[in-house]
Amino acid sequence: MSVEKITYLFIKSDYKLIKINLIDILYLSGLKDYTQIYLRGKASPLTTLQNLKEFESKLPKDDFVRVHRSYIVSMSQIDFISRNEIIIGTNHIPIGNSFRPALDAVIERHS
Repeated sequence: MSVEKITYLFIKSDYKLIKINLIDILYLSGLKDYTQIYLRGKASPLTTLQNLKEFESKLPKDDFVRVHRSYIVSMSQIDFISRNEIIIGTNHIPIGNSFRPALDAVIERHS
């Protein structure tokens, strides 16, 4: 299955395999070897023993962008972008200086 065409992932969390539809992902937050996945309509994130780099390689590049060493965001979930942060609902996600060019390139493709 090509990376561009995937619409869901299975992740291990709480000793279960959980299917996550990519459209439901708000953003991912990395914590060393763990990743927290924040989902639309869920109060608390899912935590899985996979690092952010593994998710970055699996997620479609046009739909998900790494914006900080600890964050990947879903482009479709962004409410607005200020100079140094992204707002998704009530969540403020910082934009790292070294990740800004990649974010700008994806924004350009979506404009």
